[in-house]
Amino acid sequence: MASATHIELQDEEGLYPIRHVCAETGINDVTLRAWERRYGLIRPMRTPKGHRLYSPGDIARIKRIMELLEQGIPVSQVHRVLNDEPSSGTTDAESTESGATASDDAPERRRDSPGPGIAPHTMDPLAETLYESVANLDVGELDRTYARLVMRHGWDGVHESAFLDVYRRLREESRHNAEGEVRLAIFAAWATAAFADQLRSATRACDDPPYPCLVLGGGHQQVGGMLLQLACARRGLKTLPLFDATSPEGLDTLMRRLKAPALIIHGSSQLMRSPELPRVEAILKQAGPPCYLAGSAALELSQKEHRREIEVLPGPPLEAAARLSRHLPQ
Repeated sequence: MASATHIELQDEEGLYPIRHVCAETGINDVTLRAWERRYGLIRPMRTPKGHRLYSPGDIARIKRIMELLEQGIPVSQVHRVLNDEPSSGTTDAESTESGATASDDAPERRRDSPGPGIAPHTMDPLAETLYESVANLDVGELDRTYARLVMRHGWDGVHESAFLDVYRRLREESRHNAEGEVRLAIFAAWATAAFADQLRSATRACDDPPYPCLVLGGGHQQVGGMLLQLACARRGLKTLPLFDATSPEGLDTLMRRLKAPALIIHGSSQLMRSPELPRVEAILKQAGPPCYLAGSAALELSQKEHRREIEVLPGPPLEAAARLSRHLPQ
């Protein structure tokens, strides 16, 4: 239990514990944590012991999220709506706190913004460190920084949020300028190569049977699927990476040969506009072992006609891997 003095100090600094936020907004703590971990809608600061602290801007953002949900917007789409709003997550008080006028400060704030839906003052320090290495376009520096962060904070500690924060930020920047495109390309190439090396090592310690895992999409779209498979392997669950949608008959032959009791399909939202979609739909229509759907296309895929048992996994790859490791035999 934090002392009264400590809580007062937080209040004076404009940072509030989660119980204060729950009382002010009427949202329970489980929902707040889900908005943070599953959907990336808020990013509170943390004390050295890991306790969440929320700023007035965070609280204003939470109230805006509640308004959007009351308007009937699905929680999975709230992030996109907030990104389109010019001052999402930032209050007038915060923008003028340093004494600068709103017009003087706006360009600087846009330039320093850490990315979609993440206010600058709540950016994870681990993510910021990793992002700076990417920004320098130096793969060697990126490799060294990544290794140092994993050594200090553990593999899960880096990949649970920091790595994904950087990935989201780079994807957003790639939509706006050529420099952003280059940064994303460098990061995606490095990440897929690094994960492939780690996956080969991790799967050696896993027992059969391997679970076929379709990772659909090219380039940076494979990053989430690679991270999912690596997180599975670190939990003792062996996957067989497949990067092209094969025919239903070919996949059925493979699964019978492997005696695989389930199939995993990971796809980004771009899959729904991809030439690969008809093959994926055909796989889902074919009777066979259960299919676990992951990635941002999972929910839409689950609504397609299917004869298999379907389960949609949580969005964050580490959570999805944890669910799979609980459900599938190893």
